Parts: sequence; structure tokens; C-alpha cells
Amino acid sequence: MKLSLSCGAAGYCLAAAALAISLSGCSQKTALENVTFQQISLQEFQKSLTSVDVPDRAIVDARSSDAFNGWYIVNGIPQRTPAGHVPGAQLFSASWVEQGMDDVDQAWRRTGITQQQPIIIYGDTVQQAETVGRWLVAHNAAEENNIRLLAAGADALKKLDKPLDYLPGFRTLVPAAYVEHTLKTNAGIKIVQIGWDGGKGSDYREAHIPGALYWDDLEFEYPPIYEAYPADHIRDSLSQLGITKDSSVIVYSTESIGAARGAAIMKYAGVKDVMMLNGGIEAWQRNGYKTDSGWVDPVPAQGFGMKGDGNKSVIINVDEAAQLRKQPNSALVSIRAWDEYLGNVSGYNYFSKRGRIPGALWGHAGNSSFDMNAYHNPDGTMRDYQHIAQFWNDWGIHPDMNLSFYCGNGWRASEAWWYARAMGYENSSIYSSGWMRWREDGREVASSEITREESIAKWAEVSGSELPVMLADKQ
Repeated sequence: MKLSLSCGAAGYCLAAAALAISLSGCSQKTALENVTFQQISLQEFQKSLTSVDVPDRAIVDARSSDAFNGWYIVNGIPQRTPAGHVPGAQLFSASWVEQGMDDVDQAWRRTGITQQQPIIIYGDTVQQAETVGRWLVAHNAAEENNIRLLAAGADALKKLDKPLDYLPGFRTLVPAAYVEHTLKTNAGIKIVQIGWDGGKGSDYREAHIPGALYWDDLEFEYPPIYEAYPADHIRDSLSQLGITKDSSVIVYSTESIGAARGAAIMKYAGVKDVMMLNGGIEAWQRNGYKTDSGWVDPVPAQGFGMKGDGNKSVIINVDEAAQLRKQPNSALVSIRAWDEYLGNVSGYNYFSKRGRIPGALWGHAGNSSFDMNAYHNPDGTMRDYQHIAQFWNDWGIHPDMNLSFYCGNGWRASEAWWYARAMGYENSSIYSSGWMRWREDGREVASSEITREESIAKWAEVSGSELPVMLADKQ
């Protein structure tokens, strides 16, 4: 009897606590709905961009990653004319907030904007900007009185005196709306889903973009360490999909590294026009576009249209990587987790050897061999390219260098390379066989704790390059 009463009392207390939390949440939501922000005109916004009175003023773009990168979409139809974002603006999309995505807090921290800074937010609509403003207030990320909203939508930004910035190669990283529109207007386009389950295509069979073909990784790379096949082997496989050197192809996957790997391999084989769906199939589904199940049988082409070596501006081999690392103003860039770079873990359950290539610079990645969090927004799209350029710059990786990205065996490196090319790092390639081939060949390796400064100094020593001024002064 006492136990029964105790359980009843506990249940009452839990229910009361839950009600209190619920009421608290409702109260906070109501309070946020009552928050209003001062709106400013385009003329006032223009003035703030050139004013020296508020030097720490921050600008936040509340639109999608695609709009930020440069895509201009009118009534669901992507335009070829680039749009872009206000120079210096930080991307923080209202859609991340509205959909309650993971890592939104991290995305805000990455902007570097402090609670005390004055902030101007703009979006496609003032409602988008308001959504971000309310999230900032609710999370104590900004003070209500420090937030201003641009009353006009983003279309008005074209009237600013200062030109907008955009990702130079934004057309190689396409939004779902572009794919959907292209399917309606270009019967010759090839849509390809990349998979890696031994050819079964399980994810593809369950849900794929209508008309998409399936290409398994075993068609273009081989075990045990999954190095790329010779170019002519890859071309034969592509021609079986109906793809030739003159095809236009949009590649996607369930994971961005898979899409980037497939896209890079196509470029290596010689396909001239390859694009990647920003955010993968999840971006397609979030837009509400339909998917099909089952299998689409390809119509083979009568040959690929070329033979011979693959494109060396895309993929280099281990000997070429060994030569590149010793050339001035050149570097191998490790796209691996920090613990992999240090040599604490191998990163793979089928390859146990640990370490790094001496003199390689760390280009960031994620927390595992399948993670590219450092390069992603909460929705899996490409992170603000200004952020990527900054952490590369911090590690001595610059657009005027001859760079080759590597990881364990080319997947993560392919994604970093795809973004690098879109960002204008023209002298960049993929050392596709990566750490595994380097280690298997018995080449020089390192495995120890190392600081950023020590890593850059080692790069300068190995490549015969001059130390950056910031480090030379410390010598």
C-alpha cells in the first residue's frame, strides 16, 4: 500500500514536472513570437556596409547554401546568371533552424560572431531573417536590440553599389531545383547515383531520383585498398551506362564523399561536364521531389569516345605524389581526421597501418574515415567556402600552390578537391591511392604529436619552400 502511494506520488510529481516544462516551453515560444526586430531599408543597409562607425557589425545570410553560393532561382527555375551574397556575410540558413537539424549550434559558432556584435540579417524574405533572429535570441547567441533585419528580400541586393560575392565554380555544385528543372528540359542529361555495396544498389533500389542510373564503386576501383582502375577500364564501364566524354552528368549519393568520388573519377576518365548535387539525395527529398524505387536499365553507348591515360590534372599516382611533395610551393594535403594525421589510429577496419606522409599539411576532415563534418553545413551541403579557405590558409594551404589532396584511398580527398576546384584552386589534384598505397610501398612515414607550426615547418623543409613570414620570425 505504501509502495502504491509512493508510485502514485512519484507519477504525480513527474506529470507536474512535465506540465511545468511544457508550460515553460509554451511561455518561451510565446515570448519569442512577441519579439520584434527593427527593420532597415536597402538604403540604410547600403550605408551600413560602408560605415566606419560600427566596425564590428556582422552580416548574416539566412538563405540556402545554394543561394549563398551563387544560384539564383526564380519560380523554381535556376538562372545561369550568378547572384550570390553580400561580401563578408556569414551563412546561417533559416531552414536549418526550421527543420531542427543537428549541429546548428556548431554552425553558429563557426561564424565567429559574438553575442555583443551588432547583426544585420537578410533572407529571401524578411520572415527568413526573422526566423534566424529569434533563434539567436532564444539561444542567447545575440541580443535582441543588436539585431536588424533587411526589410527587402534578397532580390534587392542586386541594387547595392558593391557587387555580390559567389563561389567561382558554383555551377559544378547544383541545387535540387536545378536537377528537377533539368530533368524536365534536357532529355540527354544523365543522373547517376553512386553506391558501394558490391553492386547490389540497395539504397538505390529503395529510393532514387527518377531516371537515375546506378554506378557501384567496384566498377571504378578495386580491393583490397580500393585504388582507381586504369582510365580505359573506367571508360568501358561508363559507356555501359550510356555515358561518353561529351555527356552532361549530375552525380549524387547518400553520402557526399561517394558522390564526389564518382564525380572525380568521371572527370579523370575524361567526361567534360560533370556536376554534383549539393546535399545529395537528402536535399532532393527535403525539397519534396518524388523518388522512384526499383532499377533503371541503362542504354549503352557505342564507345566512350577516347582512350589513353587518365586526366593527370585530376588524379596523380604515388610516384607523382612523391615528386610533388618535394617541389617548392607544392604540398600534399591530408584530408583525414586529426587522430589519423597524428598516427593514433588508422581510420579503417581493413587497414591497420597508422601514420602520415612527412611534410603533408592537414586539410581537416571529420572524426572518422567516413566523416567530412569540417566541410559540411547541418544539412550536408557544402560549408561556407570562406570558412574552408580560412582553415586551409591557417595551415599554409593557399590557392596559388600546387596541391594534391589525399586521404586513406581517395574518397574524402575527392570531396575536398571538388570544393577546391569550385573555389578557384586550379592547380589541385587528388593523390587517389592515398595513405594506404604510400604505406604499403614502404615509403617514409611519420607518426607523432605535431603542432600546426611544426607541420608547416616540416612542409617547408621537405618541399624546399620558404617558411611563411609568421613562422620565419619565430625561428
